[in-house]
Amino acid sequence: MPSSPCTGRAAADRCFPASFVAIDLLSARIMTGFDPYLALGIGRGADAGAIKAAYRLRVRTAHPDRGGNAEDFIAIVKAFGLLSDPELRRLFDETGIIDVESLQAFRKDVTTVLADMFDAAVQSAVSSGLPLAKVDFIKLMMAAVAKGAGEAQADARRVDGEIEALGGLAKRIHRNDERPNIFADRLTAQVAAKTEQRATLRRRLMVFETAGVELGNYESEVELISALDVAP
Repeated sequence: MPSSPCTGRAAADRCFPASFVAIDLLSARIMTGFDPYLALGIGRGADAGAIKAAYRLRVRTAHPDRGGNAEDFIAIVKAFGLLSDPELRRLFDETGIIDVESLQAFRKDVTTVLADMFDAAVQSAVSSGLPLAKVDFIKLMMAAVAKGAGEAQADARRVDGEIEALGGLAKRIHRNDERPNIFADRLTAQVAAKTEQRATLRRRLMVFETAGVELGNYESEVELISALDVAP
């Protein structure tokens, strides 16, 4: 059986960038003693606004391009990601456990959205004949992210209404006996599908909102690129 091209210490640098290795090592420490509230300097009762404000205050000074420490920067980004996700925050508050895999997956989604928005902004500028050297791509990306967040929020509200309507219909066709009700079964399946759709939309909204926060932290594309490269 052929060996994997990423097997062995010699292949590590080829298959996994140094920043990824550092992140993996830091993740192991986070599982044993990381406190996201301490990292952001906030109390456990902090709301979403306080979390965002604390993140923006700390992440700017911790940015490696501004003389900050890369390890501190990663910790601050992880703290924000953890406390921004209601499920990850609930898990940590109740058990002290950090789902590192989900946290990194969320960060990857945020990075992907930002990359997609940059790609779209460049294509739009090129097709419009704008001088690229003078284009404020951060501003264009912020507008696109805000639009995406608005659409996700509107879609989530629409699905909320559909779930409520289906629930009302379920009450209407409820049988008083215990006999099978095929109509009720079909409605249950529809509600389950809509509930899953709503969860997806809410996660997408959360990704867009986090991307917007990141865009507001930096004044240039270079700083943003560096932040996404260093952070998990």
